[in-house]
Amino acid sequence: MRKLIPTVFAAVLSAAASAQPTPSNPTLAKLTADDQSARSGAMKDIDWSKVSVEDAARRSQVLEFLKQGMVRSAEDYCNAALIFQHGDTVEDIRLAYSLATTSRALGPDEQRCRWLSAAAWDRLLMRLKKPQWYGTQFTKSPTGTWELYLVDETAVNDNDRAELGVPPLATSRARAAGLK
Repeated sequence: MRKLIPTVFAAVLSAAASAQPTPSNPTLAKLTADDQSARSGAMKDIDWSKVSVEDAARRSQVLEFLKQGMVRSAEDYCNAALIFQHGDTVEDIRLAYSLATTSRALGPDEQRCRWLSAAAWDRLLMRLKKPQWYGTQFTKSPTGTWELYLVDETAVNDNDRAELGVPPLATSRARAAGLK
């Protein structure tokens, strides 16, 4: 995975040097749509063991796209980031954050990836057993109810959250109460 990071940055530099808009990868867009479709509906009704296997296959395919230079546009990087955001390892989440950040550099108007960069950062902190910053990650409590994962309220403020398309912390806390 660490060997892949120089490849990602080389692709970013070549894409940034191009004056013409880079077309997006339709297969990657389909993988992302499949990723999101697998998560639609009530969380309690999702077969997570099946989704986990499908997620691994999608990550494998995206890694091949990255190696082959088939991830080029801001949208592509955002789609790849979303797929790795659902990874199993800290390395997957680090790559998700790197891809989301790259997407933002290539397409600052890519609203979806502004939020995703915050979510990937929060998930990385959560996986490292540290408090999140933005308030995008939820966990199940020992009693089975959903709650907002621990937040370091001194790291960023609601204005910082708004810049990345993340709702205010109070809104995220209220959302946790409505999750089932």
